[in-house]
Parts: sequence; C-alpha cells; structure tokens
Amino acid sequence: MNELAKNDYWRAVMYTRLRESLDHEFISGEGVEFGGSNGIIQNMFPKIIWETRRFPQYDVTKSAAFEHNWDVIVTDQVLEHTGEPWETLHLIGEHTKQMAIITVPFLIGIHNSPHDFWRMTPRAINELAKPYFRHIDIQSWGTAKAAYWHAIYNRTSRLIADISEAELETELATNDPKKPFVIWAILKK
Repeated sequence: MNELAKNDYWRAVMYTRLRESLDHEFISGEGVEFGGSNGIIQNMFPKIIWETRRFPQYDVTKSAAFEHNWDVIVTDQVLEHTGEPWETLHLIGEHTKQMAIITVPFLIGIHNSPHDFWRMTPRAINELAKPYFRHIDIQSWGTAKAAYWHAIYNRTSRLIADISEAELETELATNDPKKPFVIWAILKK
C-alpha cells in the first residue's frame, strides 16, 4: 500500500496525481510554500530552493508575507483558513514568476488552524485565479465512500485496521467529480 495512504488517505490521490501532472516540469529557481506539506509538494520540484513559511504566522492575505517574487508558490491546505481567499489569490498572482500550486479540501471536515472559513469548488478557484494566470489546471478527487470513511475514522489508524487494503486501494483508484474530497490547482503564468 502507498505509504502516504497509510497516514493521510484522502490526500494520497491528490499528491500522486499532482506529481504525475508535474512530471515534465523542470522549473528551477526559488520557491515558497505557505503552510507546509511536510515536503511532499516541494520534493516534486528538485531544482527549486525552498523556503517554508508557516501559516498563520505568515498571513497570506497580507502583502507583508510577499516581500519579493518566487518562481513557484505553494499553498497546501491553507486557502480555506484565510478570511479573504480572493486577496490571497491576488497576492499569489502578483508574486509568482512561473507557477503556483493550491490545494484545498472540499468534503473534508472543518478543522481549525486557527479558523476554517471556506470550501471552494473548482469553478470558484478558477474565477479567483483567472485574472492572474494564463493556464489553469484544476483537478479533484473524491467518492461518497471516502467521505463516509472520513466521517467515521477521520485520521485514525482504525481506518487501516477496519478496511481491507484491497478495498482502500480500489476506493483510492475511483473518482466521482461530483463528490470532490480534495481539490488542487496548477496555475501557470
């Protein structure tokens, strides 16, 4: 079984598909990740020199968090915690040289950090990003069963104990675009 799935099954598909989408990207330079995915997204860009800025210490709705431009900007599971996501997209658009990656939950339960304000559809992300990026690739993954499992097990090891590896793998390979559990966007200048 995928090691990531053992720890974070609802994001495993997102990170795997994101990596597949970025396989032919050879961007170099500087990058910043607001939030911190434990290096998962950063590792997809081996030629980028990364800085990680924890949220909310660095408020991505304020220009003070963006004192210069980066080749790649990542917000992994951050946008839902901002009071003004439209301002965050504006600042990301202004300070991205090449590419931005945004991930957000949809059917994942409310979780504080310190607050949880928003759930956005792919269309909402597109509308917020299109003034700043020429190419927008938004994808999602989810199923009704994944939403049910999340409601029952959340992030506990009981999921792995109670659900067979074969059933989990089958569910991770299935997708219902009308039940997006996680949404991610690759935004290019």
